[in-house]
Amino acid sequence: MPRREKPAFGAILIADDHEVFRFGLAEVLRCKLGASHVFSVGRFEEAMALISEPALRLAIFDLRIPGLTTPKDLYLVRQQRPGLKVVVLSGSDARQDILAALEAGVHGYLVKNECTELLVQRIQHILSGEIYVPPALAEISAVQHGKTLPGPKAPRLTARQIQVLDLITEGHSNKAIANLLHISHATVKMHIAAAFRAIGARNRTQAAAIWKKMSR
Repeated sequence: MPRREKPAFGAILIADDHEVFRFGLAEVLRCKLGASHVFSVGRFEEAMALISEPALRLAIFDLRIPGLTTPKDLYLVRQQRPGLKVVVLSGSDARQDILAALEAGVHGYLVKNECTELLVQRIQHILSGEIYVPPALAEISAVQHGKTLPGPKAPRLTARQIQVLDLITEGHSNKAIANLLHISHATVKMHIAAAFRAIGARNRTQAAAIWKKMSR
């Protein structure tokens, strides 16, 4: 039987003002993802000029790229190509940067100090349809209405993440949670991803079971 060739992944856009970094990342993604082509640019406006490329499946942005004034500018990318996976790969793990990027609708936020294998795994995780947020987002005291979760090893969650876990445990869908909390669907996904990471859950059923035990 003739050997079947693995289909090409498609094209990737890397928008970063460090040429050497772009070159290295492009080589890694060609090898690990089988990208058919990698567009490499150093300015935000150059990236926007390429967003309409039909073969493009993934766009990776550094937040410090010239022309990008705020992470919220990435909403323009999502608006122009709703089906495109958009990822931030930044040297910043500041909470405000992460939240602003996720509010703009990106599918994941990665930090540049990751090792190559983890970076690729997380990109694959995003490409599979999940939202990825770094652990730094969950590293805030778990306080809601003056109540802190007990135990020296209790996960640290934001008040909003606790609300989301409560609603998941009650059986509410993402859409229902967004409506109840008056937040966007993308923001709900972000809080779910961060909360699941904090409590060690892989899916909604597991999260509900874990959260019921933790909330007793």
